[in-house]
Amino acid sequence: MKSVEDKIDKKSDYFINSPTDAITEYFLYPTHLGHFFYQPGYRQHRMHFDSFLLMYVLEGSLTVEFEAKKWPAEKNNFILIDCYQEHSYYSDTGWEAIWIHYDGFSARKMYNMIVSKLSNIFSLDDPLPIMNRMAKIYQPFTKKEPVREVLLSKYLNDILTELIIYTPLQIKEVQRASAIENAKIYIQEHIQEELRVEELAKKALMSTYHFIRVFKKETDMTPHEYIINYRLRISKILLLESNMSVNDICYESGFSSASIFCAAFKKSVGLSPTAYRKKGRID
Repeated sequence: MKSVEDKIDKKSDYFINSPTDAITEYFLYPTHLGHFFYQPGYRQHRMHFDSFLLMYVLEGSLTVEFEAKKWPAEKNNFILIDCYQEHSYYSDTGWEAIWIHYDGFSARKMYNMIVSKLSNIFSLDDPLPIMNRMAKIYQPFTKKEPVREVLLSKYLNDILTELIIYTPLQIKEVQRASAIENAKIYIQEHIQEELRVEELAKKALMSTYHFIRVFKKETDMTPHEYIINYRLRISKILLLESNMSVNDICYESGFSSASIFCAAFKKSVGLSPTAYRKKGRID
C-alpha cells in the first residue's frame, strides 16, 4: 500500500495485518509494517497508537520524543517505543527506515525487559540477524504470499528474545577479561594442586578451546604456560630465600616430580635449581 501522508516519498510502502482472535490472545503479531522514505520536515505526533514500534534507521537521522525526553536517532540505530503512550518523531533532513508496529500476549513484558537494558534508542554490534527477521516478517506482504501468522509470531519472538539476551561486545570483552583474571587468582591459590585446563575452563563457563584462546589473548600465555611460569616464580623465591631442599621446593611449588621440576627449571632459566641457588647466593 502507498501512504497518503505528507512528506512520505512515493516509493515508500506499508501493509496492515489483521491477525485472528487466537493469535491476538496467545501470540505476538505485527499490526502495521513498512519501509518508508521520510522527506525533510516530516513529523509524526500521536497521543497513542495501540501497539509497540520497532524501527531500524537505514539512512539519515531523526529525533524521537517520548516520556518527556528527546532522543536523537541516526543510521544503524534501532528505535523501540511504547505507542500506547504519547510520542513524536520528526526530522529536518529526512530518513529511511523499516518499521513494525506489533502487539500481543507478551509484548509489554518483553518491551520492558528490553528498554530496561538497552533503552529506547540503541545500536547492536551486528544488526543483521534482527534485520533479517524483520525482512522475513515483511516478505510475505511485499511478495503477496500467504501470511502464516504463527511464523510471523515466531520471527517477532526471535527478535525480541535476541534483544533481551543481547550483550554488547564491549561488555563481553570485560566479562571475558574478568573470567581470566579470576582463573589466574584460582591458579595462584591452588598452585600446589593438580590444575587441569578443562576444569579451569568450566569454572570460567567456557569451552576448553575458547578458554585457551581467550587466556592467551589476555596474558600472552596459554593456561599451561601460565601455570608452569607461576610455579617457577615460586621456586625461584624459595631457592633464594629459604633453606628448603630442592625436592621440597619442587612439591611446594606444585610440580609433580623432581625430574619434571628440574627439567622445566633448566629449560626456562638455563641453570639447574641447585646451580641457580648457588649463583644467587654468591651474587
